[in-house]
Amino acid sequence: MALLAERDTSETHARRTSRVAWRSGWWPAGLVFVATGVVLHAYGVSLPAYLTFAAYVGLAVTLPGMLLWRLIHRGSRGLGEDLAVGTAVGYGVEVLAYVPARALGVPLAALVVPAGVLGTFAGIKRLRRYWRGSGPAGRAPVAHSWTLAVIALVLLFWSTLYYRHHGFGWPSYGKPDIDLTFHLALVGELKHHMGLVTPWVTSEPIYYHWFAYADMAAASWATGIEPYTLVTRLSMLPVIFALVVAVAAVGRRVGGSWTVGAGTALAAFFALSPDPYGWVQDLFYRDYGFNATDDGSNIRLTLWTSPTQTFGALLFVPLMLILLDLLREHGADRRRRLAFLLLPAAVMGAKASFLPTLFCGLLLVLAVHLLVHRRIHRVAAAALAVILGWLIFAQLVLFGGESQGLGLGPLDALRRNPAGVTTHYTEDPRSYRLIVLLALTALGWLAIWGGALGLRRRLLGPDAVLLLGLGLAGCSILVLFGHSGGQAEGFFLQGARPYLAALATWGLLSLVTSGRALYAFGAGVVLVYVLRLLDGSTVPVIGPERRAAAVTVDLVWPWAVIAVLAVAGLLAARRRPAVYGLVAVFLLGCTAPTAVRQLAYAVQDGRENGWSERADLWPIVTQGTLEAGRWLRDHSSPNDLVATNMHCAYEGRRGRSACDRRHFGIAAYSERRVLVESWAYTAEAHNQEAIQGVPQEHTAYWYPRILADNDAAFARPSRDTIGVLRDRYHVRWLFTEDDIMPPSPELSRYATLMFRSGACAVYRLD
Repeated sequence: MALLAERDTSETHARRTSRVAWRSGWWPAGLVFVATGVVLHAYGVSLPAYLTFAAYVGLAVTLPGMLLWRLIHRGSRGLGEDLAVGTAVGYGVEVLAYVPARALGVPLAALVVPAGVLGTFAGIKRLRRYWRGSGPAGRAPVAHSWTLAVIALVLLFWSTLYYRHHGFGWPSYGKPDIDLTFHLALVGELKHHMGLVTPWVTSEPIYYHWFAYADMAAASWATGIEPYTLVTRLSMLPVIFALVVAVAAVGRRVGGSWTVGAGTALAAFFALSPDPYGWVQDLFYRDYGFNATDDGSNIRLTLWTSPTQTFGALLFVPLMLILLDLLREHGADRRRRLAFLLLPAAVMGAKASFLPTLFCGLLLVLAVHLLVHRRIHRVAAAALAVILGWLIFAQLVLFGGESQGLGLGPLDALRRNPAGVTTHYTEDPRSYRLIVLLALTALGWLAIWGGALGLRRRLLGPDAVLLLGLGLAGCSILVLFGHSGGQAEGFFLQGARPYLAALATWGLLSLVTSGRALYAFGAGVVLVYVLRLLDGSTVPVIGPERRAAAVTVDLVWPWAVIAVLAVAGLLAARRRPAVYGLVAVFLLGCTAPTAVRQLAYAVQDGRENGWSERADLWPIVTQGTLEAGRWLRDHSSPNDLVATNMHCAYEGRRGRSACDRRHFGIAAYSERRVLVESWAYTAEAHNQEAIQGVPQEHTAYWYPRILADNDAAFARPSRDTIGVLRDRYHVRWLFTEDDIMPPSPELSRYATLMFRSGACAVYRLD
């Protein structure tokens, strides 16, 4: 009998262990890891390269960052948060370790820091406890883990929209996103130098947030993986996945439950501004995932086309989590105060848009607290002083006091409103038209984040006010400022969006307790599809047959239907919070078809146009640039200077009269500095925009003597002209492109041809 009882006990324990194993969060995480490997393999990344990169991120970034995060909090906050937010901390440590290592000429020495962290936590007895997690108490529910995994898998699929256009061979690499070569050039500069200059025009310093490129440079040194593969395939994936889990951690922190956490992650990525129109918007906005009105969406191709925004969004999360803790605990924890003092150093160099919105959020906390309680909120005041100090340092040191094209311009961003551009409504940007688009945009914001009002009195708490302040700052900057490059003012709202999502989810779930919410959500979804059906597929374009007044009606009436139904629901609520909650859920349902439309388009695009190695964007890289650039990289010193005869991107030379100065391919693929390749995307180009009265990508170079000396060597090669490049400017190599503006045939008399590929050739100056 004793033996039978013992066997029964053993079998029961085995069944329980099996159930626990299947309920583990490692299963959804493992699925994401395997799916990522499969997708990357389909897009040209070998299994060894994937595993090498994963090992680097895991051992040199995530694991040391996790231990430091646990040290800050004196223990675990749950494995998911520890790993995701620890990854953010680890990236900050990685970059700040790489900077002095690269400056000393030993970039691999940056690995000493994560190795030292791991060794310290393993060797010191009282630190070993931080290797242990929180146990069952901090384990995420299965539904929470699978929800985040599904979000990650959807974003992995969304990433293929970027992969399709960025192949490894010709002609695909010749028609990438316009900014790809810009990113590659900066990675090359950070890989080989620390006294930074703009690699495509050496007269200009770099006044830009460059920490994401330092991360890629460090990863390239440590893994041996090509920067092109890192930029177009690998580097953003762990950042995106960690951001999903970290945003959920923010929601859990403010709302106090796993449900709020998962809801925050869903809302941050998939609650998009309603799109009640039956027609498809302008192809540029459709392809890049912009909505009919701008809501700072995080599911658009800026996840990849702006690595600085994505990188900065992740690094901002630990700063916000610590600040939320300090506000709630009245700043009593010394470790978190120290961490809050140091973390802005990483955030400010990752993306310039985050600290200003945080500064505004803290100002609002101070103002509301003073109004309600008649006293200064000490923690907010101290935090404000810290952020102000880092802002001043960043503006003066990192950004050189430059505005980078951002300036006061009320309603300027609405000139690029997708619905307005598609209908030609903003071709004549009269004030009333911009105000109409502003009203529609504000209605979209209310539909997404109106649930925050469900917090009622809790909305006056310092944590809620902080999140609200970030959102108000992002919305205000979008409305009041403009950027010469277009869309950059939207990054402020995009960065604040996860925190508005946390606020809205927290408020909404505090109101909605019945199953009727599903019916309200479904009603919003159905209404949008009905409106699309009634609206039809024909774009209402302003022209001879359709006046502006008619297009105004076409733009407004679908939104008016949504607004009228929502107002009717609010009037029926009569101060009943539960009914108000249903109205908020109804509006949220109106946002869901937008995400469905975008994902459906991603599938349709792949089926109709191909899933990989596409070449249907704008041509900006000459055939042979990649091959010649890599030959030059392998046969020259990082300190060698290159000169070229080309200064215009293809986009600006075919079908346009103006030369587009976004030609960065030579610096990108050679990883070498070029005397004058082009000069767009520099601080001075933005300054010259106002002086010359043309967009910064069409400005004339402000040092005409340098440009004349450069071009003379290619147009009229001689001992004198070549000698000027060699002796005055210390040029060592010439890189020519001869399919559009070929150099003089006499060039080979004065320079030695070393390599030719496609339309490109590399010459050495002896």
